[in-house]
Amino acid sequence: MSFYHPPFYSSALEQAIDRYPLTAVPDTSLAAAIALMSQLENSCPLTKTPLPSEPGAMTEVSPPEQVRAYCVLVVQDQQTITTDNLSDNPSRGLLLGILTPADLVRPIASGKIDTQKKGASQKIPISDIMSPVSVVLKASEDQDVFGALSLFRQHKIRYLPIVNQFRHLVGVLTRERIRQVLQPSNILKLRRVAELMTTPITAPHTASLLSIAELMSEHQVSCVVITTNKELTMEKPKDDYTSIFHYSFQQPLGIITEYDIVQALFLEVNFEQTLAQEVMRTPLQFLQPSDSLWTAHKQMQQQQVQRLVVCGGRGELLGIITQTNLLRVLDPTEMYRVVKQLQQSVYQLQAEKLELLQSRNAKLEQQVRERTAKLHEQVQRDRLLTQISLRIHQSLNLEEILNASVDEVRQVLHADRVAIVRLESKDLGIVVAESVASQWSSILGEIMPDTMWHESAFAIEQEIYAVPDIEQANLNAETSARLQQAQIKAYLIVPILQDSNLWGVMCVHQCSKSRQWQPSEVDLLLQLATQIAIAIQQAQLYQQVQNLNTDLERQVQERTAQLQQKVQELQHLNVLKDEFLSTVSHELRTPLANMKMAIHMLKVSPTPDRRQIYLEILETECTRETDLINALLDLQRLEAAACPIDLEPVNLEVWLPAIIEPFYTRTQNRHQHLRFECDSHLPTISSNRASLGRILAEILNNACKYTANDGEISLKVECKNGYWEEVGSGKNSIPATDLTSFIQFKLSNQSSISIQELPRIFDKFYRVPNADPWKQGGTGLGLALVQKLVEQLQGKIDVESSNGWTNFTVTFPIDPDEN
Repeated sequence: MSFYHPPFYSSALEQAIDRYPLTAVPDTSLAAAIALMSQLENSCPLTKTPLPSEPGAMTEVSPPEQVRAYCVLVVQDQQTITTDNLSDNPSRGLLLGILTPADLVRPIASGKIDTQKKGASQKIPISDIMSPVSVVLKASEDQDVFGALSLFRQHKIRYLPIVNQFRHLVGVLTRERIRQVLQPSNILKLRRVAELMTTPITAPHTASLLSIAELMSEHQVSCVVITTNKELTMEKPKDDYTSIFHYSFQQPLGIITEYDIVQALFLEVNFEQTLAQEVMRTPLQFLQPSDSLWTAHKQMQQQQVQRLVVCGGRGELLGIITQTNLLRVLDPTEMYRVVKQLQQSVYQLQAEKLELLQSRNAKLEQQVRERTAKLHEQVQRDRLLTQISLRIHQSLNLEEILNASVDEVRQVLHADRVAIVRLESKDLGIVVAESVASQWSSILGEIMPDTMWHESAFAIEQEIYAVPDIEQANLNAETSARLQQAQIKAYLIVPILQDSNLWGVMCVHQCSKSRQWQPSEVDLLLQLATQIAIAIQQAQLYQQVQNLNTDLERQVQERTAQLQQKVQELQHLNVLKDEFLSTVSHELRTPLANMKMAIHMLKVSPTPDRRQIYLEILETECTRETDLINALLDLQRLEAAACPIDLEPVNLEVWLPAIIEPFYTRTQNRHQHLRFECDSHLPTISSNRASLGRILAEILNNACKYTANDGEISLKVECKNGYWEEVGSGKNSIPATDLTSFIQFKLSNQSSISIQELPRIFDKFYRVPNADPWKQGGTGLGLALVQKLVEQLQGKIDVESSNGWTNFTVTFPIDPDEN
């Protein structure tokens, strides 16, 4: 038994041939053929029913699971193929015709097949509906897949039967099997879906299945996209309002193919009553226009479909892509056309590129020339601005700065007049600097009227710096007359600002004719105004620094004089301190030395009388030491006001004699004459006995100490009435305007104190130089202590010295309620 040896095809074509297609004899009923075809498509939502059994139908074993051709080939002398003779010659007889889904859609649409009548297709033989086979591919070794693709494209067919030299059927080729075999990823990746997608035929989801079949037959398409209308409202914001757009489009819901029509026919559904939404395939997998054909090819393989819907970003239907579109890319003729088109595009792009380069080159040359001119102009302006700035900054004199500025600006801009107007007040401006050509009048020192100044300020706020012709400008009558009086035909003004405040303006006048001011001139003047503002601020700061330096020098001189005076006072105080330390140390050591000597003599004294004398010396020196220390402590307490006093009634007539009595003995011992005088009726005053007694004792003690032998000492006490000069601020102080009574103690002694020394006799530790020829000693604390005690008692003490006499007057006010 000889085996069948098929011709050797190319690998791709061999894999694409379906060698086990559906076949039937001519007298097979249409219902059996439909049943065979319906079992190859399992995605329709309609319910499947078992295949009918009919003699003559195909009984061959299904090959391994592959993509099958959705058609039935009609042959004569059909050979039954079983699993036992798969390797034999698979010829299925002489090829007579082909039945495709499109052959079924046409009679349904024309009414030849009555879809409302049950079993109508069982009475129709397949030979009445089949199409004759006009194009076949003969089995030979020189065939390839691209030749088959050329036949598909040339004759616009969907199925290509393969026959041998006797026109016996060998197999069938479909576009889908060729697409699965060929995977030219590089070519498909370069092309976009938007390049090849086509506009699909659409129908609403409420359309009947019969109308869908009519659309397929009318437009000769293999599918209809089921859509629904959708409207969107979009808002687009504008500058000051929002535009509302109503956008309507078709949104795909599903798709119905010829195979769905075949299955519906197989199930004998009512085409007029069945709606598209019951049969359509859903959900759909959508493509984007920007997706590559390679993406479409992979999705078709994954979903086992032959067409995909293309949608936009909002879900709107844009088109459909089919396997025919994909195979067209792989057609050599199409590829050659694309290559030629690409070459033509390349040539056109090269020509356009050359033209664009030439045009661009000309534009660039023109831009370079313009830019060079602008740069040259900018360099000139920068150089001039640098020169002007340098001249401005060479001086800190404001008048020189302004005059230099107007001179340079007039020369640079070739103007007739340049002036600087300074804002003197809110509504007043005055021309403070000017540079004018010889043939034009001067406006230096003129005052700008309120209206003219306000109009200029308003123009500056509106950034209207340049007026090329005053006759065409919208100026008021007063301003226009003033400008004509100043012979101005065109002007340019810029503000001079300091800390964002208007200091003044710089004006450039063209008097000979009108002038079109250039933006570069305005920019130059603005930059120069900034430099002038900086120079003005520097000049003002310099003037302020000069004023501050002058004031600082004066303060330094005053401070130096004060410091020198303080130094002298400190030096004098240092001398006083040394004298005080020397005096205090002497006064403190003298009693200690005497006590030490008395103690020593007590130890060696042989008789009691001598011991008694030394004990008296010891007691006297101890008392002297104690008094000195107490004086220092009392003075410190008085200065710190840490020892308040208690006032008590003091009867002067009774109390004074006891105070004065001890000094009679002392004056007699020194042959001095003490005289005491007082009123016959002295009042009782409110005072402190101890403080008042110490005051009188200290001044009497000083009088006795510094009065020569045979000298006179006088103490006079009297009550007087008069206006009291307020002393102190205590609770007992009396206003100066009140008429009051006061008690006065006046001590006079024969000794003199120079006028230069009188102001200092109450200073602490101070002793009048050369006033104690008898070297009686002292600390210089007595009179200081007296002054503090007098002030504490709300009194006052005065001293005067003239004609060999020194008078101390102590006065205390008398409270009217005391008597």
